[in-house]
Amino acid sequence: MARAWPAIILGALLAYLVLVPLGFLALSSFRPTGLPFEPGLTFANYAAVYGAPGFSRLLGDTLVFAGGSVAIALTLGTILAWLVERTDMPGARLTRALIILPMATPPLLMAIGWAMLLSPRSGAINVWMRDLLGWAPFNAYSMGAMIFVQGLALTSTAFLFLAPAFRNMDPALEEAALASGASTLTLFRRVLIPLLRPAVMAAAIFLLIVGFVVFEIPGTLGMPARIFVLSSQLFYLANEAPGGIPLYGQVGALATLFLALLLGLGFVYRHFTREAARFRTITGKGFRPRRMRLGRWRHAALGLVALYFTLAVVLPVGMLAWMSLMPFQARPSWAALSMVTLENHRDLLDSPRVLEAAANTLLVAGIAATLVAVLSTLISWVTVRLRAPGSAVLDALSFLPIAIPGVMMGVALIYVYLTLDPIIAIYGTVWILIVAYATDYLSFGTRAAGGVMVQMHPELEEAGRTSGASGAMVLRRITLPLLWPAIAGIWIWVLAHAMRELSTALMLQGRDNQVMTTLLWDYWQGGEPTRAAAVGVWLVGALLAALIAWQILERRRA
Repeated sequence: MARAWPAIILGALLAYLVLVPLGFLALSSFRPTGLPFEPGLTFANYAAVYGAPGFSRLLGDTLVFAGGSVAIALTLGTILAWLVERTDMPGARLTRALIILPMATPPLLMAIGWAMLLSPRSGAINVWMRDLLGWAPFNAYSMGAMIFVQGLALTSTAFLFLAPAFRNMDPALEEAALASGASTLTLFRRVLIPLLRPAVMAAAIFLLIVGFVVFEIPGTLGMPARIFVLSSQLFYLANEAPGGIPLYGQVGALATLFLALLLGLGFVYRHFTREAARFRTITGKGFRPRRMRLGRWRHAALGLVALYFTLAVVLPVGMLAWMSLMPFQARPSWAALSMVTLENHRDLLDSPRVLEAAANTLLVAGIAATLVAVLSTLISWVTVRLRAPGSAVLDALSFLPIAIPGVMMGVALIYVYLTLDPIIAIYGTVWILIVAYATDYLSFGTRAAGGVMVQMHPELEEAGRTSGASGAMVLRRITLPLLWPAIAGIWIWVLAHAMRELSTALMLQGRDNQVMTTLLWDYWQGGEPTRAAAVGVWLVGALLAALIAWQILERRRA
């Protein structure tokens, strides 16, 4: 029974963090007013959502957006992973850094940067094309632009998924196939593709889940053109519905169907990540890494990496940096250099609102990262090492938040903490954001900590227990020191992602808990692009520092 207590305590905490908000959300979908504890039961919200003439288009646009962006990210990620890990392309370490660096650019900033570049009337590239061709061929506020920008934003994640799979493939299998007379096509079809399939499928499903739940790019580039996907429709119903009254009942009804879809995708993802373990080909002394010679294609490979980095970082961030130095929105030109000013940056540094948002961002991100690191370590220890009764349920609960869109989590927490306000008065404060972020990123933390703990041989811990150490002492003196680099990596990863998160923060925004991303959104939506650009430049700098620290820790752990 003593082994079961940690699982029981952690299970109760996870049930409160995950199941209680989802229960409130489901209950609200059957209430006429959309408030969970108001009287009455109705299916009118479901009829209004699923019977609406635009529902089929919403579903179709969501599938097109998610599928298109995943296709771009997987294609680029696979090619880049193969070039870095399995070819003799020069500067592999620098190339790897350039591919990962776009993670320091939040999707919201990438969308704003491309809006400044491709806006039909004032976008810098469109203005140049109009001067050159007489017409502007691009439109930032279109489905094609949404897919393009989201695909670029997801490519770094796809690369991180697929690079280890390419790195860990034993070339002896390829050599054996070629020695047996297999052609290059047969080698790809019979050897490489089967070995890579679990990793590729896991990456595809994870990215598809992300494509369904992201809000930043659909909200920035889609909503102005009335192009809605799941996440932006949820935001619209909760914040910008006709009449100005949030349609929380319809939010709950719409969330119920898509939550079921996302949960299904989440458990398929778990299946493929487990299947990937069956395709490991590292075999100790027999493992001999071999890189393919690119020959004259080496320069083309470097050109592809440079093109990706230019599209994902140089153009959007460069445009933001330029705009932050302008007194008003102006395209880059020699004539505009005379207008360069630091006034936007000085105003931000002197603004109490900006300083308060920056302090809130650091506080929320730091505490949420600490909570995720601690909970992830404890959950992984209980499920992987103790194997306590109920470990499977605990693992499933910790994985569940990956399938919950930020907008949906925000609405659910509104229900919970408005109801509990007399008891737990955190609604409208930074603490409700901390709870939201800790819940959102718990799935990543437990996957990362659990993966490292599986790789640690239990002999050291067994030796500690044999020597008379208690379970708590073994955890403190043996397990935690071995896990420390992974825990630090989780902390920095969550810190960086919490600093760039928008959708949940927008839903839970109050007078006293504004963060940098919501401030950036307010400036952009309020018609202050130069102020938004200045905020974005500072945010990118902070995220870049966090990303560099994360990569240093990852290298030390390796």
